[in-house]
This record gives sequence, structure tokens and C-alpha cells, in this order.
Amino acid sequence: MSMIALSSMNVAVAQSISQQYVDPHNAARSSISGANIPNLVWNNTLQNYAQSWANIQASSANNCALKHSGGPYGENIYWASWTSTPLQAVNAWVAEKQYYNYTTNTCATGKVCGHYTQVIWKRTTNLGCGNATCPSGGTFVVCSYYTPGNYIGQKPY
Repeated sequence: MSMIALSSMNVAVAQSISQQYVDPHNAARSSISGANIPNLVWNNTLQNYAQSWANIQASSANNCALKHSGGPYGENIYWASWTSTPLQAVNAWVAEKQYYNYTTNTCATGKVCGHYTQVIWKRTTNLGCGNATCPSGGTFVVCSYYTPGNYIGQKPY
């Protein structure tokens, strides 16, 4: 295999993985009738940030602790004890839709829905995600969002 062919193949794989994150995000956003939420676009700066945090959290010292980076972007994190796919991570966040009440802009008592509201946040336009393998063999996923969402008192759309 030539270097040029190998380089082209790596670009195609990277684009394929990015689409595995972008497509389910955009499907969730477009499923909200009348909200006119724009599609997200992949952002390599966000991807690099997310990948860096995933690598840090997957280090043996942190062992995939579910801890946010505290950085400048919106952020969703996900951990699975198995080798997980981008679709499984995004679907876990989107599954929180059942707990979100748009009218009151609240989550059901005792439930979490902030991952879902970040996925659908209308002012968010860019997405980048990374993942790493945990020492236990599981998967740690981070998605970074710009503009961040989940502002207190504001509805996602």
C-alpha cells in the first residue's frame, strides 16, 4: 500500500467516525417539529479538546471517572463497561428526552436530562467528540459543543 493511499484511508476513517457522532445528534435536533434547530457541523478544535480530555480520564490514574473537564465548551460525557460505539453514546444522551418537560423547562424529579438539552441546544452549532479505552476495557466518550448550552433559565430552543 502506498503512503498516499494510506493517508487517504485515514482521512476517510476519521470522517466516518465524525459522522457517527454528527448524524445522531442532527437526527435528534431535526426530530423536534417546528423548532428549526440547525444541524451541527464537525469542528476539529472541539474534537482535539474532547479527545484530550477522554485520554486524560482514561489514564490509569483516573480510570474513566465521570468527571467534566470544566473547560470553555459545552460537554457531554459517557462511560460504558464495554467497547461502545458513537451511536450508543449519543443515544444514551438522547434517551433523556423522556424526562425533559419543555413547558416547564425542567427534568422529571430525580432524573437527568441535561445531556439531552445540550444535544438539542439551538444556539450550539459545532461539535467535536473523542473517545478512549479505559484500563478496564470500557469506553469513555466526550463530546464538546460550541456555543455551549444549558444556561439556567433558558430553554434549549
